[in-house]
Amino acid sequence: MSKLDLKTLRPGTRMIRAAAYTDIVVQSHIPPIYQTVNFEYADAEQGLDIFQGKKSGYIYTRDGNPTTDLFVNMVALLEEGEAGIATASGMAAISNAILPFVNPGDEIVSSSAIYGGTRNWFTEHLQRFNITVRFVDITDLDAVRVAITDKTKILYTEVVGNPNLVVADIAALGKIARSAQKLFIVDNTFTPPPVMYPLRYGADIVVHSATKYIGGHGDIIGGVIVTSLEKMQLIGKTLSKFGGVMSPFNAWLAIRGLKTMNLRLERHCDNAMRLAEYLSKHPKVAQVFYPGLPQHPFHKVAAAQLHGYGGMMAFEVKGGLDAGKTVMNNVRVCSFVVSLGEIDTLIMHPASTSHVSLTPQEREAIGVTDGMIRLSVGIENIEDLIGDLEQALAKV
Repeated sequence: MSKLDLKTLRPGTRMIRAAAYTDIVVQSHIPPIYQTVNFEYADAEQGLDIFQGKKSGYIYTRDGNPTTDLFVNMVALLEEGEAGIATASGMAAISNAILPFVNPGDEIVSSSAIYGGTRNWFTEHLQRFNITVRFVDITDLDAVRVAITDKTKILYTEVVGNPNLVVADIAALGKIARSAQKLFIVDNTFTPPPVMYPLRYGADIVVHSATKYIGGHGDIIGGVIVTSLEKMQLIGKTLSKFGGVMSPFNAWLAIRGLKTMNLRLERHCDNAMRLAEYLSKHPKVAQVFYPGLPQHPFHKVAAAQLHGYGGMMAFEVKGGLDAGKTVMNNVRVCSFVVSLGEIDTLIMHPASTSHVSLTPQEREAIGVTDGMIRLSVGIENIEDLIGDLEQALAKV
């Protein structure tokens, strides 16, 4: 496309065209944000080659963008996968990782210990398309084998699940999926590398809510999928048509988060271990749920497959609902926030927030006791965190 002499244009036109005519090229130490919808071409031939796939290039940010591509390439490298794609949220990552591989009449076998939003999408939305989801105790490998039928297309799990921090044996599940020739999808949000590498243990697709540990600062919404080049072709087509792509600005923030994630995870894991040990000896705490503790029922699996035990934990305060609310009302350092994976410690009381609509009996059946408190342990000074919980528990 030939250039005009901008001085021949009127002011309004001149300013619009000037931005596209810049000759400034720098090697920026920090990757720039390509905050654009469209991309220009030098001439008709270049545009044709890019549209036909003969040359690499960008067409429309919904189909690809240099900033989001850099982000997904970083995550794919981290997860040791062939390709990645960025989505608008963690739920967009989960849905777009599944939809290309199921049809009406198919079935999915899923862990019952998964994020509530995922479970709701499975039960309320997939069933509208005549896709059945069978929930199982993912730690019962025989139950997993029995649940898989000829109609099953996908085996789905999180590495560490709510509310009791159950740990899935990813290596064993990978073998089951391969033997049955089923697609194995793992949500690695709670345990991003270097804590866990699901693809090493037989996962076919790994998904993340980049909102959590990848972003790390509570200021982005995003998701990411990592898999093989072949599978990514199908996922990319689905994502483009459904439109749930990550914005370039969120991708840029996620790139920033990735740079420090390794250091942050070390501190998250160390702090969570220290807090778990402290709380396990506290007279007002009935039980602590953290896979790093030897008494946790899935400690051996976690020790064999995880590099660190993660920053998520839960504990049960003696005294039930009122005791749990008392702790929540008296913490000063911990933040009452329902998300996770941020640099500050986030605390929530499921019985009075996320699970308040259930009866005490219904909550008990899924492991959410009235005195249970969940912690996403941050990277603050551990002595301040222990002191905060100490003074809050003293009020019980």
